[in-house]
Amino acid sequence: MGALEQSIACALKGEDKTLFTILVRSSGLPGVRPNAAMMVQFAKACAGHGAAADALAVRMATLDANEAPGATELEFLPMCGVAAIGQRAADDAKARPRLVRVLHDAAEDLRFRVRDAVPDALARIGERAGDELVAELGAWMDGYFQAAAVLRALAHPAWLATVRQPEPVLALLEAAFVLARDAESAVTRYPGHKALVEALAATPGALATRLGVPVFDMLERWSSVKDPVLREVVLKNVLGSRLAGRHASEVLRVKKALEASAPVRRDPNTYVGPTRGRGKKKRR
Repeated sequence: MGALEQSIACALKGEDKTLFTILVRSSGLPGVRPNAAMMVQFAKACAGHGAAADALAVRMATLDANEAPGATELEFLPMCGVAAIGQRAADDAKARPRLVRVLHDAAEDLRFRVRDAVPDALARIGERAGDELVAELGAWMDGYFQAAAVLRALAHPAWLATVRQPEPVLALLEAAFVLARDAESAVTRYPGHKALVEALAATPGALATRLGVPVFDMLERWSSVKDPVLREVVLKNVLGSRLAGRHASEVLRVKKALEASAPVRRDPNTYVGPTRGRGKKKRR
């Protein structure tokens, strides 16, 4: 038994100091890239103890910002807890609903690295549960960070490969678009709304590689939206080379729909282009 496994066994008995020390020392934090390999190793080792490890994983995942401040090596502990919950929920379908609720709360954690661990945890569950998990996440689509986490997870190849029914996926995607569109103007400046918009700008294109025409149908429908931010979101999903080959005709269809629904300038004959920089020059 290695040091990590031994420390987990001790933590299950209430002696978690050694485990936390090992994880913190190998975290890679504070730094640009946390130690993802260690997160996976811990998640598998912890989940290997079955239900007996759930309390440990949940306690770690719910360590607050006072106990595990962001931008420090201690932030790695709740990240590892989230990863372990994802592995446990993937291994045990009966425990999944209870553990997924913990991930729901972690998705809006104040620490961005903890939030970022949630999509990977959901994708790990989805790799096993497939369409079943899709059907269970409708309640996530009323929160900006939660909806963004769902979209990012759905775009993960591991989960996407197990999806068989497009309709539930499209329902989640539709709900995400509606949530972004209906946000009050003040809310659009919040990090949660920005996270959702960023996810919407990437996920439909990823889903289209597997689900095909139904996703393009949705993008074409949303191309008529007036909000310039969401129009840009639609466009970003059909740019680049990812869909240019097999789905070239569908990409063209969406682009034409965007062009057809573009707002018309009131007087195109007097349009002089961007005016930035036309004012007085700054004094040097």
